[in-house]
Amino acid sequence: MLRTLNFLRFIVIGGVVVLILLMGIESFAGEDWELITKIPTKRKDFSTAVVDGKIYLIGGTLFGNRKGPFGMSLVEVYNPESNRWRRGADMPTARAAPTTAVIDGKIYVMGGYAGIDNRGENFKILKIVEVYDPQTDTWSRKQDMSVPRALFGAGVVAGKIYAVGGYVHPMDRDPESPRRIDLVEAYDPATDTWVERANMPTKRAVLGVEVANDRIYAIGGRGWPEIGNRGGPFLRVIEEYDPKTNRWRKEKDMPDIRLSFSTVVVDSEIYLIGGFVWRGRHTKGVMTVDVYNPETDKWSDIPSIPRSLKPFGTEAVNGTIYVFGNMEKFGNLLRVSRYSIPTSVQ
Repeated sequence: MLRTLNFLRFIVIGGVVVLILLMGIESFAGEDWELITKIPTKRKDFSTAVVDGKIYLIGGTLFGNRKGPFGMSLVEVYNPESNRWRRGADMPTARAAPTTAVIDGKIYVMGGYAGIDNRGENFKILKIVEVYDPQTDTWSRKQDMSVPRALFGAGVVAGKIYAVGGYVHPMDRDPESPRRIDLVEAYDPATDTWVERANMPTKRAVLGVEVANDRIYAIGGRGWPEIGNRGGPFLRVIEEYDPKTNRWRKEKDMPDIRLSFSTVVVDSEIYLIGGFVWRGRHTKGVMTVDVYNPETDKWSDIPSIPRSLKPFGTEAVNGTIYVFGNMEKFGNLLRVSRYSIPTSVQ
């Protein structure tokens, strides 16, 4: 259920609750980033998708929740033109950290995790696939993935969804097998079937996956076997997959190791935004925004985000990047920021 926050005003229009956030657009002196609104429900580990210029925030877990339950059915829809929010129909399966992909104006929500509390036996990795139709505001069930997994990436090429890497629960596989995987599966909506494709060269989870020029790029993440007690090794590796040939190849590494970053594609360039790095025993937020051009295999940058940011989702609409997450200065107050890419750059 949507939590009532003191900065929300509820207006009912045609039976639909519209959320107007009473926050002015805040520009940063000397920067090209703006804070434009607040996320209505304080949650983390949600997924985002764009259909018809609207941005959908799906699932997640209440921010600051450490004991459970984990996983939500909540769907909130942001309209960049009006800077307003509304509710969508709840997802049938409550979950956190799902992965989403859009085909023909429909949002496919895959995998993720859920649990009634923080006890291991009550914690489940999911293989469930559900599809949301924004036109009818309805959900339907599709064929499950072959393996329950979370923290994986997905890209769409030629009308098929490619699910890449991710994390699997030890109890879902051989206890001695890797928990971070190299599995790649392709889903065909026309036949509602999954088919295994060539494995990614590097086993990993919590990675960025984007599509540019009909090729899929797997970026960074956490590899295997695990090293130390911080969840490493932490990767800079970028690998490119060509669905036509079903082959992978290595590309130039990321400029630096960063974790929990978010990615988005604008005009065939991949933007890496936010995240953190380890400094000794502590983490330090990353403010730089790195831009990767797959055609030239080169890196550049745009203005840094004004404060360190852990993004839970990033999308692009009409050449403007929208980042959904929490900024260090504001703690648990989740914000939405945007950056409009200059026309000369697009």
